[in-house]
Amino acid sequence: MRKFISGIAVLSACIALSVNSSAYTGGNVLTGIKPENTLAQAARKEGKVSIQPLKDASVETSAMCLWEHNGSITENCWLFDKDGEQEIVDYINGIEISDEVKDFDTDSLSGGLYGIGIGSKDGWIRLAWCDGYVFLEDGSVYKADIDFGRIKNNYSWQDKDKMPLSSFPNMYYIAKNNGKWNQRFLEKSKKLKSNGLKVTTKKFDGTKLVVKLKNKTKKELYYGEGFSLQVKLDGSWYCIPARDDMYFIAIANIMRAGRGTKKTYDLSAYGELPSGKYRIVIDGASAAFNV
Repeated sequence: MRKFISGIAVLSACIALSVNSSAYTGGNVLTGIKPENTLAQAARKEGKVSIQPLKDASVETSAMCLWEHNGSITENCWLFDKDGEQEIVDYINGIEISDEVKDFDTDSLSGGLYGIGIGSKDGWIRLAWCDGYVFLEDGSVYKADIDFGRIKNNYSWQDKDKMPLSSFPNMYYIAKNNGKWNQRFLEKSKKLKSNGLKVTTKKFDGTKLVVKLKNKTKKELYYGEGFSLQVKLDGSWYCIPARDDMYFIAIANIMRAGRGTKKTYDLSAYGELPSGKYRIVIDGASAAFNV
């Protein structure tokens, strides 16, 4: 088998961007929730702020990303205004947040999902919010009232784009609740179409999945290093979110006609999988296995 290395592909919920924010002139003032004129500032003065979710944000070196899921469509967009970013960071960091909510049941959530992401010195900070609850990257849940409607409508967000729900910030901790997957927060798989690659499961030990790949065509076949997981619920396949960001080397693996090979995939980024039937998806081909 021959391999051609073409670069690094990053498959994560989002990538922090370094920008020259001073060149951007389209920022708007988020009227009514500027830090010096809000309940957030009062809460900080009274010592009611228990945590600051975006305290390590680096607005000087990163754009800010806003996600929204309205029940059917998931989108994200970007803010390239460092003053506006700082105002939003200060607002969220100054909001009164409850003590950690234990044993939270996501079945009780209603309304849309929002998320905020921004770069830091150590990487990327993301939080998700729904129905008055904040979900952080370590899986902790807090109660907080964040006015995402005003954040969304009072800034010049740009580059809006659709995205899979499984890539929503911290979705792993919303979709996986009480030891099972919640269909409300999973997206049904689209019909798969393989380019001639066949995948067969050989062994699964809890974190590593060994499969056999075979080229069923009469010509050379190319496939990548990337993969995703899906779970079968009530007769349908659903895309599941990873707990950790996943990074894949962009290699074009070449398999000659009729040839095959064994390959091991590390599934640890998905954490502990609830019992059920799963399938790995590789370039439109899939193979099922049980957990």
